[in-house]
Amino acid sequence: MKKILLISFIALIASGCGVSNKISMLEQCRYDIKSADSVYVGGRDITRQIKTGTFDLGSLPELAIGLLRKDIPLRARLNLGIENPGSKAIEINQFDYIISFKGQELVNGTTDGRIDINPEETTVVPIMIRANIYSILSDRNTREEIFSYLRGSEGRENMPKSLISIKVRPSIRVGNKLIKYPGYITIDKELSSSMFK
Repeated sequence: MKKILLISFIALIASGCGVSNKISMLEQCRYDIKSADSVYVGGRDITRQIKTGTFDLGSLPELAIGLLRKDIPLRARLNLGIENPGSKAIEINQFDYIISFKGQELVNGTTDGRIDINPEETTVVPIMIRANIYSILSDRNTREEIFSYLRGSEGRENMPKSLISIKVRPSIRVGNKLIKYPGYITIDKELSSSMFK
Protein backbone atom coordinates (compact mmCIF):
# COMPACT_ATOMS: atom_id res chain seq x y z
CA MET A 1 0.00 0.00 0.00
CA LYS A 2 2.82 2.36 0.97
CA LYS A 3 4.56 1.56 -2.33
CA ILE A 4 1.41 2.51 -4.34
CA LEU A 5 1.07 5.79 -2.43
CA LEU A 6 4.74 6.60 -3.02
CA ILE A 7 4.47 5.90 -6.76
CA SER A 8 1.29 8.04 -6.98
CA PHE A 9 3.00 10.88 -5.10
CA ILE A 10 6.06 10.77 -7.40
CA ALA A 11 3.79 10.75 -10.49
CA LEU A 12 1.88 13.76 -9.13
CA ILE A 13 5.09 15.74 -8.52
CA ALA A 14 6.43 14.82 -11.99
CA SER A 15 3.16 15.92 -13.56
CA GLY A 16 3.30 19.23 -11.66
CA CYS A 17 6.87 19.83 -12.83
CA GLY A 18 5.82 19.11 -16.43
CA VAL A 19 3.00 21.69 -16.21
CA SER A 20 5.34 24.24 -14.65
CA ASN A 21 7.91 23.71 -17.44
CA LYS A 22 5.25 24.08 -20.15
CA ILE A 23 3.89 27.29 -18.55
CA SER A 24 7.45 28.62 -18.37
CA MET A 25 7.91 27.89 -22.10
CA LEU A 26 4.73 29.84 -22.88
CA GLU A 27 6.11 32.83 -20.95
CA GLN A 28 9.28 32.79 -23.06
CA CYS A 29 7.36 32.98 -26.34
CA ARG A 30 7.19 36.31 -28.16
CA TYR A 31 3.76 37.37 -29.38
CA ASP A 32 3.22 39.97 -32.13
CA ILE A 33 0.44 41.20 -34.41
CA LYS A 34 1.99 40.50 -37.81
CA SER A 35 -0.69 41.85 -40.12
CA ALA A 36 -4.38 42.16 -40.89
CA ASP A 37 -6.25 41.33 -44.08
CA SER A 38 -9.70 40.59 -45.51
CA VAL A 39 -11.10 43.77 -43.93
CA TYR A 40 -14.82 44.30 -44.55
CA VAL A 41 -16.76 47.28 -43.19
CA GLY A 42 -20.51 47.19 -43.69
CA GLY A 43 -20.04 44.23 -46.03
CA ARG A 44 -17.60 46.07 -48.34
CA ASP A 45 -13.99 44.89 -48.77
CA ILE A 46 -11.73 47.88 -48.05
CA THR A 47 -8.40 46.01 -47.81
CA ARG A 48 -7.09 47.23 -51.18
CA GLN A 49 -8.02 50.85 -50.45
CA ILE A 50 -6.15 50.71 -47.14
CA LYS A 51 -3.07 49.11 -48.71
CA THR A 52 -2.86 51.71 -51.48
CA GLY A 53 -3.62 54.67 -49.19
CA THR A 54 -6.70 55.58 -51.26
CA PHE A 55 -9.22 54.98 -48.49
CA ASP A 56 -12.00 57.55 -48.88
CA LEU A 57 -15.01 58.01 -46.64
CA GLY A 58 -17.12 59.03 -49.62
CA SER A 59 -16.61 55.62 -51.21
CA LEU A 60 -18.21 53.90 -48.21
CA PRO A 61 -21.94 54.75 -48.12
CA GLU A 62 -22.41 51.66 -45.93
CA LEU A 63 -20.71 53.60 -43.14
CA ALA A 64 -23.27 56.42 -43.22
CA ILE A 65 -26.12 53.89 -43.21
CA GLY A 66 -24.44 51.98 -40.36
CA LEU A 67 -24.11 55.18 -38.30
CA LEU A 68 -27.84 55.81 -38.70
CA ARG A 69 -28.70 52.22 -37.77
CA LYS A 70 -26.07 52.07 -34.98
CA ASP A 71 -24.76 48.91 -36.60
CA ILE A 72 -21.41 48.94 -38.43
CA PRO A 73 -20.26 45.35 -38.92
CA LEU A 74 -16.52 44.76 -39.15
CA ARG A 75 -15.10 41.51 -40.42
CA ALA A 76 -11.34 41.01 -40.65
CA ARG A 77 -8.53 38.56 -40.11
CA LEU A 78 -5.79 39.45 -37.63
CA ASN A 79 -2.60 37.40 -37.99
CA LEU A 80 -0.91 36.74 -34.66
CA GLY A 81 2.72 35.60 -34.68
CA ILE A 82 3.96 33.36 -31.87
CA GLU A 83 7.75 32.96 -31.79
CA ASN A 84 9.40 30.13 -29.86
CA PRO A 85 12.92 31.24 -28.87
CA GLY A 86 13.60 28.02 -26.94
CA SER A 87 15.17 24.72 -27.87
CA LYS A 88 12.03 22.59 -27.43
CA ALA A 89 8.82 22.50 -29.46
CA ILE A 90 5.75 24.06 -27.84
CA GLU A 91 2.18 22.90 -28.25
CA ILE A 92 -0.75 25.23 -27.56
CA ASN A 93 -4.10 23.48 -27.56
CA GLN A 94 -6.36 26.53 -27.33
CA PHE A 95 -6.24 30.20 -26.47
CA ASP A 96 -8.67 32.86 -25.37
CA TYR A 97 -8.31 36.35 -26.81
CA ILE A 98 -9.64 39.88 -26.27
CA ILE A 99 -9.09 42.48 -29.00
CA SER A 100 -9.40 46.17 -28.07
CA PHE A 101 -8.94 49.53 -29.76
CA LYS A 102 -7.83 52.44 -27.56
CA GLY A 103 -8.90 50.50 -24.50
CA GLN A 104 -12.38 49.69 -25.83
CA GLU A 105 -13.10 46.00 -26.34
CA LEU A 106 -14.00 45.07 -29.92
CA VAL A 107 -14.34 41.32 -29.68
CA ASN A 108 -13.39 38.32 -27.58
CA GLY A 109 -13.35 34.63 -28.26
CA THR A 110 -11.47 31.35 -28.23
CA THR A 111 -9.47 29.61 -30.94
CA ASP A 112 -9.68 25.84 -31.02
CA GLY A 113 -7.20 23.55 -32.65
CA ARG A 114 -3.65 22.60 -31.81
CA ILE A 115 -0.84 25.04 -32.61
CA ASP A 116 2.67 23.60 -32.87
CA ILE A 117 5.62 25.99 -32.65
CA ASN A 118 9.01 24.49 -33.44
CA PRO A 119 12.19 25.71 -31.70
CA GLU A 120 13.45 29.09 -32.98
CA GLU A 121 10.49 29.42 -35.35
CA THR A 122 7.41 31.62 -35.60
CA THR A 123 3.93 30.27 -36.25
CA VAL A 124 1.24 32.63 -37.54
CA VAL A 125 -2.24 32.06 -36.14
CA PRO A 126 -5.18 33.75 -37.94
CA ILE A 127 -7.88 35.22 -35.69
CA MET A 128 -11.20 36.04 -37.32
CA ILE A 129 -12.80 39.24 -36.04
CA ARG A 130 -16.53 39.88 -36.27
CA ALA A 131 -17.73 42.95 -34.38
CA ASN A 132 -20.11 45.89 -34.43
CA ILE A 133 -17.78 48.92 -34.37
CA TYR A 134 -20.51 51.55 -34.10
CA SER A 135 -19.48 52.54 -30.56
CA ILE A 136 -15.95 53.34 -31.80
CA LEU A 137 -16.84 55.05 -35.08
CA SER A 138 -19.74 57.07 -33.63
CA ASP A 139 -17.16 59.40 -32.02
CA ARG A 140 -16.17 61.81 -34.79
CA ASN A 141 -12.64 62.49 -33.50
CA THR A 142 -11.86 58.79 -33.11
CA ARG A 143 -13.33 58.08 -36.56
CA GLU A 144 -11.17 60.78 -38.20
CA GLU A 145 -8.09 59.56 -36.36
CA ILE A 146 -8.63 55.97 -37.52
CA PHE A 147 -9.26 56.98 -41.13
CA SER A 148 -6.20 59.24 -41.14
CA TYR A 149 -4.05 56.27 -40.11
CA LEU A 150 -5.69 53.98 -42.65
CA ARG A 151 -5.07 56.51 -45.43
CA GLY A 152 -1.42 56.83 -44.38
CA SER A 153 -1.96 60.60 -44.09
CA GLU A 154 0.94 62.91 -43.53
CA GLY A 155 1.26 65.01 -40.40
CA ARG A 156 0.49 62.12 -38.08
CA GLU A 157 3.63 62.80 -36.02
CA ASN A 158 1.68 65.14 -33.75
CA MET A 159 -1.27 62.78 -33.41
CA PRO A 160 -1.59 60.49 -30.40
CA LYS A 161 -0.76 56.86 -31.08
CA SER A 162 -3.77 54.70 -31.85
CA LEU A 163 -3.13 51.29 -30.41
CA ILE A 164 -4.84 48.06 -31.23
CA SER A 165 -4.33 45.55 -28.44
CA ILE A 166 -4.79 41.84 -28.22
CA LYS A 167 -4.74 39.89 -24.98
CA VAL A 168 -4.12 36.17 -25.29
CA ARG A 169 -4.39 33.40 -22.75
CA PRO A 170 -2.92 30.15 -24.11
CA SER A 171 -3.91 26.73 -22.81
CA ILE A 172 -1.95 23.49 -22.79
CA ARG A 173 -3.22 19.95 -22.44
CA VAL A 174 -1.87 17.74 -19.69
CA GLY A 175 -3.44 14.31 -19.86
CA ASN A 176 -7.17 14.94 -20.27
CA LYS A 177 -7.04 18.37 -18.63
CA LEU A 178 -6.75 21.76 -20.34
CA ILE A 179 -4.53 24.04 -18.23
CA LYS A 180 -4.90 27.79 -18.89
CA TYR A 181 -1.99 30.21 -18.63
CA PRO A 182 -2.41 32.21 -15.40
CA GLY A 183 -3.56 35.59 -16.74
CA TYR A 184 -3.45 37.29 -20.15
CA ILE A 185 -0.43 38.26 -22.26
CA THR A 186 -0.96 41.72 -23.82
CA ILE A 187 0.36 42.73 -27.25
CA ASP A 188 0.02 46.36 -28.39
CA LYS A 189 0.45 47.47 -31.99
CA GLU A 190 0.24 50.96 -33.44
CA LEU A 191 -2.49 51.20 -36.04
CA SER A 192 -1.08 51.98 -39.50
CA SER A 193 -1.81 51.19 -43.13
CA SER A 194 1.38 49.07 -43.25
CA MET A 195 -0.33 46.48 -41.03
CA PHE A 196 -2.69 45.53 -43.85
CA LYS A 197 -1.50 42.91 -46.35
